[in-house]
Amino acid sequence: VPNEESLPSILIGPLQILEGCYELALVGHPQPCVQAFSRMVKMWKQGCTRRRWCTRYERRSGYYTIYKQVYKLERQTVYKCCPGWVQHDNEPGCLHLLCTIGACFNGGKCSEAGPHVCQCPAGFQGPRCQYDVDECAVVNGGCQQGCVNTYGSFYCQCWAGYRLHADGRTCIAINSCSVNKGGCEQDCVQLSEDHYKCQCQPGYQLKRDARSCEGKSYPCTTGNGGCSQICQNERGTAKCECHAGYYLSADKMSCLDIDECAEGRARCAHRCVNSLGSFTCVCNPGFELGADEKQCYRIEMEIVDSCQENNGGCSHHCEHTAAGPRCSCDNGYHLNLDGKTCAESCCSQFCINYAGGYDCACKAGFQPNADGCACDDVDECRLNNGNCDHFCVNLLGSYECACKEGYRLGVNRWSCIGKLFLHIGRLQFREPPQLLRYTLGALYEDEDPRGELTLVHRVVCLDNTFGNDCSLSCEDCLNGGRCNSEHSGCVCSPGWTGIICNETCSPGTYGRGCASICKCQNGGSCDPVTGQCRCPPGVHGKLCEDGCQKGFFGKNCNKPCNCANNGYCHRLYGACLCDPGLYGRFCHLTCPRWAFGAGCSEECQCMKEHTLDCNARNGTCTCKPGYHGKKCQKECTPGFYGAGCKLRCNCPTDVLCDHETGVCQHPCPPGFHGEKCHLSCQPGSFGVNCRQRCSCGEAPCNLKTGQCICPAGKTGATCEQDCPAGQWGPDCQSSCEPCANGGQCNRETGACDCPPGYSGASCSTPCPDGYYGQNCLLLCSCSGSAQCHHVTGECTCSPGWTGHDCKHPCNSGRWGQRCENTCVCNNSDGSCDPVTGSCFCEPGFTGKHCEWRCPEGSFGPSCEHSCQCQNGAACDHVSGACTCTAGWTGTFCERACPDGFFGLDCHQVCKCKNAAGCDHVLGTCRCLPGWLGETCEHYGPGCSHTCQCHNGAICHHVTGTCLCSPGWKGATCQEACPTGWYGANCLQRCICHSQATCDHVTGKCQCPPGWTGVACELVRDEKAEGRYGIVLMGMGAADPLEGITLHCPATVAACLPGRYGVGCAQRCRCPMGTPCHHLTGECGCPPGFTGYSCEKTCPPGTYGKNCNQVCQCSAENEECHPVTGNCMCRLGYYGARCNIRCPKGTYGSNCQNLCKCMNGGHCDPESGTCDCTPGFIGADCSKTCPENRYGKDCTLFCACGKGQCDPRTGKCTCPPGQMGPSCQQVCPQGQYGPNCLLTCTCQNGGICDHVDGNCTCGLGWTGKLCEKAECQPGKYGSGCVLDCSCQHNGTCDRFTGCCRCPEGYYGHSCEHRCPLGFYGLSCLHACACKNGASCDAVTGQCVCPLGYQGVHCEKGCDRGWFGERCQQQCNCGDVPCDPETGKCLCPPGKTGEKCDIECRSDQYGPNCSLRCQCANKSQCNPYNGNCICPATWMGPTCKEGGPPKLPFYEEQAQERGNIFPRALQQ
Repeated sequence: VPNEESLPSILIGPLQILEGCYELALVGHPQPCVQAFSRMVKMWKQGCTRRRWCTRYERRSGYYTIYKQVYKLERQTVYKCCPGWVQHDNEPGCLHLLCTIGACFNGGKCSEAGPHVCQCPAGFQGPRCQYDVDECAVVNGGCQQGCVNTYGSFYCQCWAGYRLHADGRTCIAINSCSVNKGGCEQDCVQLSEDHYKCQCQPGYQLKRDARSCEGKSYPCTTGNGGCSQICQNERGTAKCECHAGYYLSADKMSCLDIDECAEGRARCAHRCVNSLGSFTCVCNPGFELGADEKQCYRIEMEIVDSCQENNGGCSHHCEHTAAGPRCSCDNGYHLNLDGKTCAESCCSQFCINYAGGYDCACKAGFQPNADGCACDDVDECRLNNGNCDHFCVNLLGSYECACKEGYRLGVNRWSCIGKLFLHIGRLQFREPPQLLRYTLGALYEDEDPRGELTLVHRVVCLDNTFGNDCSLSCEDCLNGGRCNSEHSGCVCSPGWTGIICNETCSPGTYGRGCASICKCQNGGSCDPVTGQCRCPPGVHGKLCEDGCQKGFFGKNCNKPCNCANNGYCHRLYGACLCDPGLYGRFCHLTCPRWAFGAGCSEECQCMKEHTLDCNARNGTCTCKPGYHGKKCQKECTPGFYGAGCKLRCNCPTDVLCDHETGVCQHPCPPGFHGEKCHLSCQPGSFGVNCRQRCSCGEAPCNLKTGQCICPAGKTGATCEQDCPAGQWGPDCQSSCEPCANGGQCNRETGACDCPPGYSGASCSTPCPDGYYGQNCLLLCSCSGSAQCHHVTGECTCSPGWTGHDCKHPCNSGRWGQRCENTCVCNNSDGSCDPVTGSCFCEPGFTGKHCEWRCPEGSFGPSCEHSCQCQNGAACDHVSGACTCTAGWTGTFCERACPDGFFGLDCHQVCKCKNAAGCDHVLGTCRCLPGWLGETCEHYGPGCSHTCQCHNGAICHHVTGTCLCSPGWKGATCQEACPTGWYGANCLQRCICHSQATCDHVTGKCQCPPGWTGVACELVRDEKAEGRYGIVLMGMGAADPLEGITLHCPATVAACLPGRYGVGCAQRCRCPMGTPCHHLTGECGCPPGFTGYSCEKTCPPGTYGKNCNQVCQCSAENEECHPVTGNCMCRLGYYGARCNIRCPKGTYGSNCQNLCKCMNGGHCDPESGTCDCTPGFIGADCSKTCPENRYGKDCTLFCACGKGQCDPRTGKCTCPPGQMGPSCQQVCPQGQYGPNCLLTCTCQNGGICDHVDGNCTCGLGWTGKLCEKAECQPGKYGSGCVLDCSCQHNGTCDRFTGCCRCPEGYYGHSCEHRCPLGFYGLSCLHACACKNGASCDAVTGQCVCPLGYQGVHCEKGCDRGWFGERCQQQCNCGDVPCDPETGKCLCPPGKTGEKCDIECRSDQYGPNCSLRCQCANKSQCNPYNGNCICPATWMGPTCKEGGPPKLPFYEEQAQERGNIFPRALQQ
C-alpha cells in the first residue's frame, strides 16, 4: 500500500536511522459473542409429602461467551530504514551502511562480509576506500634506497649513479658487472660500487673497445669460420649462428629456412606463403590484409551480379563469383568446353554428377570404355577359365560354369560332379549369396526321359538376399528402413528411397516412398520426411506464400534487388538475405573452403585429406576417389574403388585392388607387403600382404605365422600372462634365486625386487643405520641416538625426546619413552627430567616426586647444603637458616646466652642474686654454696635436694653435680661414651686395631676372628696354641719374634693400661707414664714394643728396649728388625745392601721362591704374581685366549670371519677359498684352496669352486673338467642336469633347452600338432589339398573327404564309386549314387533303395519327392508332374473349365497352386 503520509525521520541512537510512514493494513481483532442455552437443574424444595424436603428439576437458562475474528483496515505507522542504511535481524535500529553503486571510492567494491562496507584495492584504505595508504611508511616500502608515495601506490627510486633493478626494489650501480656482465665478453671485475672493468681469460687480450677479447687464433676472420651467416668467436673456436627466420642445420655451419607456415608460427587468418627467412600472409578473394599483416578483413563494395544479365551466358545454372559467372548443368548433362553450354551425358550406364562436370560409371561385370562413356563387358572366362572345372560361358555382365555330358554342377557352382538327369539351363550361382536365374517353359511333347526343363527370364535371389546381383540383405537397410515380409527388399521410412533407403527424396517430393508432391512457393523447399516448407530468407508462410520472388522487393514485389545471383532480399528494405553458402553485403561471396550454411557459420565435418570439396550450401562432402561415407572417412570396401566407391574391382579371387585407382594388388608371401613385396610387415601385422593383426598386446609377433614373441617376464599364447612364481626371463625358462624378507623375483631380470627396508642380492640385508625405504635410498631424519625404522623411516626416540625426527625434548610436564608419562611432582613447577621422570624440586624438597622435605641436617636446592646449626637448633629446609633453641644465640646458635640472659632468643633477664649463676636455657639460678632459694637469696643447711645421677655416678654433696663413673657422661651420666672413646669423662681414645671394637668403660679391645693381642694386633696361630706373632706392618708376612715366647692361653688378650695379670685384676705399680706389661706387671715394655700396654711394635727406623735405638740400615730396600735391629731385605731384593733385584724366575724374601708362570709369563719379584705374555691368561698364564680374542690379557677382538686367529698377534689364518687380512675376500677367478694358491683346471668356460676347485660347467658342457661337449638325451643346461620338456621326439638344445620340433609339430615343447592346412618342419608348408581336404601334418599327404580322390583330392568319385578315396562301389545298377554316402540318386519317376520302384500316382520327380498338383482326378506325369486333364477341364493343374454350374473363383480358391516346382522355390 503506498504511503498516505510521510512521517519525520527519527534517530534512535548513533546510526540508528529510521524513517516513519503510514501504511494501511488488514488487522484482525477478537470480538465477543454471548450465546444462551437452557438446561434442567436439580433443586431442593419444601412442601413435599408430609412436609418434607425433596428434589425436583427446574429449567434454567445459561450463558457463555465466544470470540470471533473480525478484520478491518487500519492505518499503522511503519518505520523503514533511510536510504543507504539497513537493519540486520532484530537489531534496535538501522545500524549498517548499505553499500550501493558510488558508495566505494578509488575502485573499491562492496564487501559481502566483514566490518568494512567496501573491499579496497591495493593502495587504499578506509570504510569507503577514501584514504591513500602510505606504503613508504612501513619498511621503506621494501625499497633499497628511496621510496616515493603516490596516490594509491608508490614507487622506488635510486640515488645518483644507480638505477633501478628489474625487481623494482633494489638499486644497482650504473656501471655494474651485475647487468649483463657490464657488456664484457668474458670476465667483469667490479672495482668499486660504481666502477668496473672488463678482463679476458688466459690466452686472450682485451680489444680496443675495452669489452671484447681476442685470442691467439681468430677463426672468424678466415672464410667467416665456415659459417654461412653469422660467425661468433668462442674462446678461439668458431661458433655459427643464423639470422632470424633461419635455423642451424645438422652440420652446425649452414642455415636452413624455417617454414613458419608448416610449423604453425605464422598464425595467418587465411593463407600463408613461406619465403626465405620469412613468410607472407595472403587473404582469400574479397578480403584485404590488415595492418598487422595477418588478419583479413572483408572488402565491402557494391558488386554487379554477373549472372543478372542473360543468365551469365549459361545454358542451365549460373553462379556469380569474384572471377565472373560460373556455369553448371542439370543431372544427366555435362558442361561443354566453352564452359557455358550443356550437353546430354554420354554415359551408357551410370552418370555421377558433380559441380562443373560428371563421371561415367559401370555396373558390376562391366568396365569403362576408353571413350569414357560406354561400358564394355568383362570376359571373366579369360582369366583361369573363370575357375570352372569344365566350361566357362561368358555372359553380358557376368559368366557361368557348365559341365560335360554326364556331369552336374557342384554346390560351389564351379566344380563338376556325377551325372545329372535334371538339366537346368543357364544356371548361375555366385557366392555369397546364391543367385539363381531360370526360365520356365512347357513340357516337351515327346516327354524326353531326361526330364530337361527350359526356363524363361526371371531373377530369384536365394537366402533372403536381393538387389541386382543378390549382394544385399536386410542388414543393409539404412536410415530407419526395415525389411519387407518376404525379406526381398527394404521398406523405407518417410523421406528416403533407393534399394537400401540411402537416397533422400528428389527435390519437390516427400513422404513415404517419396510419393507426395511439395507445394512450397517462392523457392521454398520441403522437408523430405514431413513435407513442411523451408522458406528462403525473407519469405514466410506455411507454404512460403508471404514473400517476393528472388531478385525483387517492395510492397508489390516490383523493385529489383542488387543481390548477386538474383538472390532474395528483405521485402521492405531490399537488404540482401544470403542463401546458405553465400555471404557478403550483396551475397556475392561463396563461403570459404570448409565453411558452409547460413552466414558461413558452420564448419564442414569432412576429413579434409580424403575430400575434394565441401558443399558451401549444405556441407555435404564430395569424396576423393577411393573414399566414401558422410565425412569421407571410410575407404572403399574390398572389391570396390574409384569415385563414390561404385566401381567394382576386376581382379582375380583373393586379389585386392587399389581403392583409388582399381589397380590389382597381387598378394605377397606371408610377412611382406608393398608393390615389390620387399617391405617387411609393420609391427603389429603379419601374414599374406600383412593383412592380419597380431594379438600379442605390446609384444611383437612372427611376421609370417603371427605367433607371439614374448618379452622377458611374459608367457602365454598372447603374452598376456606374467611368468609363474619362481620363473623369469625369455619364455620364463630361468629359475629365480630365493628372495628373503618378502622380496619378489623380477620376472624380467631375475633379480630380487626388495621390499622397503631391505637391500642386497637376496634382500637379506636390512638398511644400514641412517637409511630406510625402497632400495635403502632414503636418508633418515632421526637425530642423536634415535633409531630409524629400516622400512618406514619412523624414528624411535630415546626417552625424553619426541617429534617425527626426535629433535624436540619432551614438553614441560611430560617424560619417558615417546613422552607418554606425565610428571607427578609436588612442591615444584610441575616439570621433571624428560628421561628419568625425576622431579626438579624447589629448594628444600627432595624425593622422586618432591614429596619430602630435606632430611634433617641438609637444606637448599636438591638438599645439597649441610646445615651448620648447633646445640639442637632447627635448620630451615629451604634456606638453611637456624632457629635456635632456648638459651642459644648466634648465626649457627653456636653461643650460649650472655651472662644474665636466658631463654628463647636470650630475651629473658636472669633474676639470680648473690653472684649466683643463671642457667642460659631455663634461667634457673645456680646458687653458690651456702645459698638457697629460687634466686639464691636464702642460705643455710638444708641439703634437701635429691641427686639425679645414674650408672654409679657420685653426686657432689654441695652442688649435687654428678661425677660420672668411667664410660659415661652427661649431666645425669646416662650417655655412654661415643665410639672410639672410653674411661673417665670419655677422654681416653681406644687403641684397638683393625675392625676390633672397644669397651666404653674399660677400653678393652674385642678382637675379630683370627686376631688376638692387647690391641688385637697379633695374628692367631691355630697350629701352636699359645704362640703369637706380631704383625709386622708392610712386611707382607707374620714371623715369630726372636727371643720372645709368650705362653698363655689362646683366649688371653692384653689388659687395659694400668692393669695386668689373670683377668687383668691387678693394678700396675709403675710410675706415671711408664707402661706396665699386661702379663707380668713389669714396668717398661720388652725390646721391640711400645705403648701403654706394650701392644705396639717399634716405629720404623727404631728398635730395642723402649725403641730408643736407631737402625743402621741405609738402603731404601732394607728394613730393620724391631727387637734386634738386624737389617732385612724387602721382598723382591737380596744382597748385602739389598740393592739387587730378584733374578728372573724367583721372588719373595731373599728371592727364595721359584716363579710358577707358564708360557713365557713373568712373575712379580715381590709377590710372585704372573704377568702373562700376549695370547695367554690365568693366574699361572696356563690358558690361551678364548676364541675370537687375542693380545695382552686377551683384550682385543679378532676380525678373521670364518678363519682362525693367532692368539698372540691376531693374524688371520684363512680357510680354503678365502684370502685377505680379514679373510673377507673370495679367491679370484681361476684360483682356489688354502690362501688361493691353487690354479683351477676347468675348461670351456666352467667356473671353479673357490674352496675345493670343483668345476661348475656352463650350459651344455659336462665332465669333471667340463671337457665333454654333449648332454645325455633329454638333458640340458648347467652340468646337463635339467630335464628337457620336448614331446613327440623333439630334440633339445643342450645350452638353452629349446626344443627342435620334428615335422608336423610346433610349440615350446613341441606339444602342438600343425594346424589344419599346414604341415612339415615348423609347420611352414601349406597343404595343397582341395575340396576341403586336410593333409597329414608330417608328410603333407592329403586326407580326402568322402567322395573325393586324387593326390590333391581334386577329383570327385567316378560314376559307380563312392566313399573314402572312392574305393566303394555303388549298388544302384545304372543309376548314379551319392559320392559320399553311396545312396542311390533316383531319376524322375523312380524311388526306392535301388531306384527300382515307380512313383505313386500323387508323386513325381527325382526320387518321387514332389507332390502332384493335378486336380479333378487328372493324371500326374511321374517324371515332370504335368497334369493330363479329363474332359471339360484344362489349365496347368486341370482347375479351369469343368461343369459350368461351379463358379470359377471357388474352384480356384480350393485348388490354388504354384507354377514353380517346390524344389526351385527353396
